Amino acid sequence: MFYSRYADKLGDICYNIGMYIEFVILDNFVLTYLAGAIATALCHKRANVWRLIASATAGTVVAVFYPLMKIGVTAQIAVKAALWVILSCILFIKTPRPILSALLFLCCTFALGGASYAFGLVIYSSAGGAEEFSRKCPLFIVLGAGTVVYFCARYAIKRMRILRARAPYEYGTDIEVFGKRLTFSAFLDTGNCVFDDKTGLPLVITDCERFMKKLDGESSREFLKNLDRFRRITVRTAAGSSKAYVIKPTKITVYSAAGQHTINAMVGLVGGHSFSADHEMLLNPAAVAEEV
Repeated sequence: MFYSRYADKLGDICYNIGMYIEFVILDNFVLTYLAGAIATALCHKRANVWRLIASATAGTVVAVFYPLMKIGVTAQIAVKAALWVILSCILFIKTPRPILSALLFLCCTFALGGASYAFGLVIYSSAGGAEEFSRKCPLFIVLGAGTVVYFCARYAIKRMRILRARAPYEYGTDIEVFGKRLTFSAFLDTGNCVFDDKTGLPLVITDCERFMKKLDGESSREFLKNLDRFRRITVRTAAGSSKAYVIKPTKITVYSAAGQHTINAMVGLVGGHSFSADHEMLLNPAAVAEEV
């Protein structure tokens, strides 16, 4: 009986140790990988998969044997700091801005590691409940939280990059024509080198359908009535050529974060092309450069 109970207890211990090692391996490997990937993305660098795998493996090996280390608090802090330096070297050695990358990696580790605690805090609304939840919650919750944080951060970084890259080319445009003031969201198209052959003025281009939608009933009828009187020119771009009606507006005002100014240009209306709502008009760089 004694040996039977001892064997059962030993089996339970081995089972618990096995479960602990399995959880630690999966938990640490995935979260270390995600933290390294997010830190790399934050520094505008291409992620090296092999570096991420190597760092995640090294961190996991230490995490498995960490509970077996009978050391004091100071030594524990030293071990964790040394591990952070080693993982940072694996990830960012001989890459641009290694120190900043290492600090971001540390911050990402804290953020991902505290994800389950944050979930517990939301659920139980107490520090004690959150701590208990972070110790006992299923592994998939921690991994799922880490994955959600990773993809949210990745999406936010991508959006910030796009917005920052587009900012110098985003304009608003007011066109006064047929006694009306029409507003367009415009994009400074560096490939737009179209000029009116007769006046020599640069063209700002939009599509006929969108232009018509911005006119009211009376202005729209006037536009259609005089459609045959407008000159037509051939607009040639890298994407091909198309015909465009040329209209002389009363006034064109463009504005951006830097301010607003009036430009001297003609309006070109192309058919068969639908511009997006984000960029309803393509500005000619020559028109913006020769502001008055």
